Amino acid sequence: MDNEEVKIVIEKLVYGGYGMARYAGKIYMVNNVYPGEFVSVIPTRTNKNLVFADLKEIIQPSHQRVSSKCKHFPECGGCQWLDYDYQSQLKSKTEIVKEQLERIGKLDSSLVNDIIESDLIWGYRNRMEYAFQKNNNLKLGLNIANSNKVLDIYSCPISPNLFDNIRNKFRELVNKLNIEIYDKNSKKGILKHLVIRRSFSKNQTMVIIVTNTEYLPYEEEIKQFFQQNFHPYSLIHLMNSSDSVVLRGPYKTLLGEGVLNEEFDDFKFQIPPTAFFQNNYNVTQKLLRHILEYFKNNTQKDDTMLDLYSGVGLFSIYFSPLFKHIESVETSKVSVKAAISNSHINFIKNVNFILASSKPYLMKNSDKRFDYVILDPPRKGLEKKEIQLLSSMAKKGIIYVSCDPSTFAR
Repeated sequence: MDNEEVKIVIEKLVYGGYGMARYAGKIYMVNNVYPGEFVSVIPTRTNKNLVFADLKEIIQPSHQRVSSKCKHFPECGGCQWLDYDYQSQLKSKTEIVKEQLERIGKLDSSLVNDIIESDLIWGYRNRMEYAFQKNNNLKLGLNIANSNKVLDIYSCPISPNLFDNIRNKFRELVNKLNIEIYDKNSKKGILKHLVIRRSFSKNQTMVIIVTNTEYLPYEEEIKQFFQQNFHPYSLIHLMNSSDSVVLRGPYKTLLGEGVLNEEFDDFKFQIPPTAFFQNNYNVTQKLLRHILEYFKNNTQKDDTMLDLYSGVGLFSIYFSPLFKHIESVETSKVSVKAAISNSHINFIKNVNFILASSKPYLMKNSDKRFDYVILDPPRKGLEKKEIQLLSSMAKKGIIYVSCDPSTFAR
């Protein structure tokens, strides 16, 4: 039978975080296993020669398997590999990037440099989005792996300790006040999400309470609770009827400032509640300095740059001293407004901020030429038309920042 127990040896980690094994002419994909491990698995889904399977037992564990620092792992769907040695994680991530570039992009993987590791392995995230759910009990946490059910989270080692304190105490308050929780099936209810954002350089915290309604019950009690317990730099009420995007919609500042302040090498950035910003301050700083080194060695004083998917202007502003002119294109009104404000804060005058989606902008301006293009698209990557247009627009180089090696390779 297809769902009978199978014993396999895990060969390597592959895209998606799965452990891969070959057995009886088929390729097996299993979560929460590591290279060299001898395991027994139960097949759950078969697609021709590809078998997805659940781990039943680790018969012989890897020497690189370590104890997880998180009590919710692996039930929580927020993380993978938390019980895998960090240096081994880095090695596997490098191999995955190489494999994706070779297989999908038909590129020479020897061009991939060694990975640059993070200085922070724990407590590094500057944004966490927690979901409310109520069946019999109130839950506030992250989704269970491969599920729409929320797992009550009491501690999360990849976020700052303060996030745990805010989330756990706010859950108690919501329980005490008996505020109605939003239900995705019926589309009724009030409380949807608790989002916490943090500025690492300025030590500021923004708390965002997301509701399905235009009003927040017990607003005064909630304000008093945060003032007495946490003194956040900013407390925001976000009104959002969308079930697909957490940070969207009009918002009201209940306490403090309506923005977070972040700083990279003396460049200052204000980040509104609903604007995208990189989730890892430490790695973002390394990324900026890495690209800066490249530009310093390759750019001329008259060079121009196009910054696509530019957000609140991070790249445009940070790299502006090296270019004669930069065109910065972003589709979010909130982000463009913040980017213009950020350029004023930093006294930047050589950047033109444009509110537009990347594809229409590229099609309309296909005759323009820039020495360099820098882009940081969403996980789904670029459309073919965008790639074709960019290929002719960039004269010297393209810097493509990607969070997904598969779409990057494509």
